[in-house]
Amino acid sequence: MINTLEHILPGVPILEILRGLAGEKQKVYLVGGAIRDSLLQRPGHDLDFAVTGDGLQLARKTADQIGAAFYVMDAGRQTARLIYHADGGRRWMLDFSVLRGSGIEQDLRARDFTINAIAIDLHTSDRLIDPLNGAQDIIDRRLRMCSPESFEDDPLRALRAVRLAAEFGLRITPDTIQGLKKVVPELERVSVERQRDELFRILDGPRAVVGLRTGFMLGVFQSLLPELESLKGVGQSAPHIYDVFDHTLAFISELETLYSVLVEPYQEEKGASMVTGLAVMKLGRYREQLVAHFGALLNPDRTLRGLLLLAGLFHDIGKPAVRSVDPDGRVRFFDHETRGAETASKRFKMLALSVTEVDRLTSLIRHHMRIHHLAHATGESISRKALYRYFRDLDEVGIDLVLFSLADKLATYGVTITSDEWQRELHVCRQLLDAWFDRREQILQPKRLIDGRDLMQSLELKPGPLVGTLLEEIREAQATGQITTRAEALDFARGRMAINQEG
Repeated sequence: MINTLEHILPGVPILEILRGLAGEKQKVYLVGGAIRDSLLQRPGHDLDFAVTGDGLQLARKTADQIGAAFYVMDAGRQTARLIYHADGGRRWMLDFSVLRGSGIEQDLRARDFTINAIAIDLHTSDRLIDPLNGAQDIIDRRLRMCSPESFEDDPLRALRAVRLAAEFGLRITPDTIQGLKKVVPELERVSVERQRDELFRILDGPRAVVGLRTGFMLGVFQSLLPELESLKGVGQSAPHIYDVFDHTLAFISELETLYSVLVEPYQEEKGASMVTGLAVMKLGRYREQLVAHFGALLNPDRTLRGLLLLAGLFHDIGKPAVRSVDPDGRVRFFDHETRGAETASKRFKMLALSVTEVDRLTSLIRHHMRIHHLAHATGESISRKALYRYFRDLDEVGIDLVLFSLADKLATYGVTITSDEWQRELHVCRQLLDAWFDRREQILQPKRLIDGRDLMQSLELKPGPLVGTLLEEIREAQATGQITTRAEALDFARGRMAINQEG
């Protein structure tokens, strides 16, 4: 077994520097995640240290020595964080905290889960300090609480348990589940911001849908996302094969899969099915542009992928409120996207998302049926007018909606989807990506032929809403190829004014 510091973090000079700064009198232990990740054979860039004595002073001295940024996280508890960019661009995050209790073993027993309750003494560095057999739990793929008080000390650990189990493929032990369930009601006293951040760690991690399913089963999202309970048992008509709740979780699963085959580095085995293979064949040429698009951050603490998954959880939240049944038994959800956007917006604001994030996610939900309508309303190709209006209304959110819509389609049909149905949706999405990435200036954002001042002078108009309306109509006519010169733009505007006067 990997059980020495050299095995855990081979060739990391920071450790030798830290050992020298601490001297013989100050104890320094590497704890938690770095050891766990090494035992799981996963890369890691975060180091947690538990120290005796003055933890802040040691952290500050270390920062000065290696040229790292230094932040005090909690002066009372003497916790600090260092951000260090090593040669080659590798980014390290080093957290320092003062040892709790009388020694390292007592500190480890007070932690959340046994897989995080493992340490190595930087001075001896020849063995794991593992009083709760966390290394064996890692081998056995088991998530076990350190003590019955683990969840009582911090109820947020209930959410963390769900995340760790999903991220590392662990089985939560029965006694841990029992302890977790006891503190679910206590999550209401945990700040929304802390719960939100743990939720996004689930959404940003691998196998998000596994974490969500487990979390809903254990009830850990009741205080954070209460609206989603209303989706359970809401039946739908064909072609839907799930109720609204299970459709929502299927949506998350499909979105994760599509993101992995279209945005993440290509892996041949992921494109082996009919669904993913056709998606890669039709849309794979845009991978580089999609990587750049989804790599943009609306908030430094959250990825666009995680935000899309959150929107996915709420994309059908309006359905229970508007559900109706026709005389023939067919279930309808008229205008559920509008009602859903209103409900989701309120929840996103309560989660303290930024205005930009709220606007982007609610726009996705409000328009999530739009590509479906295009796929069924158009023939082989989308008109230039429809392309222009789509991106006029959605701008870059229209690219988010491509993956969003494809996931919705797959979650609706499941295994019953036909190649023809799937290719019809993909064909529309390919045209949208082509318009945005390859023909944006030609179709979506043509160079203006005339501005408002010129228009008012040429047609003797006064400032007012009419000027803006005419400019937009000119721009649309230009985007569709109807006009190409300033003279044609003026003639077009005169014609529109004459029609309005007749009306």
